[in-house]
Amino acid sequence: MPGGDSAAPMTSIPDTQDWYREYYATNGADRNSLLQNAGVLFQTLAQDAATIRALRSIQINAQSAQVLDVGCGEGATLWLLIRLGFEPSNLFGIDIQDKRILKAKARNPLSTFMSADATSQVFDGQTFDMTMASALFIHLTDERLAKAAASEMIRVTKSNGNLLVSDWRYAKPGNSHYKALSPTRLSELFEVGKRTKIVRKFRGPLVPPLGRMLSSYLAPTYFLVHALLPFLTGHVTTVLRKIE
Repeated sequence: MPGGDSAAPMTSIPDTQDWYREYYATNGADRNSLLQNAGVLFQTLAQDAATIRALRSIQINAQSAQVLDVGCGEGATLWLLIRLGFEPSNLFGIDIQDKRILKAKARNPLSTFMSADATSQVFDGQTFDMTMASALFIHLTDERLAKAAASEMIRVTKSNGNLLVSDWRYAKPGNSHYKALSPTRLSELFEVGKRTKIVRKFRGPLVPPLGRMLSSYLAPTYFLVHALLPFLTGHVTTVLRKIE
């Protein structure tokens, strides 16, 4: 475990699981449901578009690439990759929430899903052609944990392989459960210039209150606002390349 101590675990799984239970208890089970919540649709389309543009930019071989999704949840991002032609048996996902991993396994038994800690991965170094994470670092407010997770992502990625890091660049003011992945923080966590380099960035969903409102009530204006007011983009997908 990078920077770890066998007597002091690098992560607190119960704390994170408690946070998710409270989140859905407060916001409702349909908070992020495409079928039940109209506010999710265009936010999801914007995120999918950013991911697809990022994949096009690195010209990855979809049929042979070994891919790891860190913090995969129920496997939604890997489902997108399968739609794009990636081989399911080459796709791997890890998450600390057992229930979400069980759902991911049931929905896509051809891929490999494991309940595991992002800060101490079981994979050998130089294993994956691409390692990705979405909305992981916004929740890792402890920089020791965040640095360990980023270091592990770099370690398991092949030299000259790619990392796709999709996250929120703004946090919720006054809420200590969130820490924005600003350009400065991303550069520090992923040791840009030493172990990785930034290839390109792609704008994804708008800041949630606005994006969800437009998606629900003014859907035709969503991508017009997205194009004309880039500072309202809340979620950014960054493509990095491992240079070790």
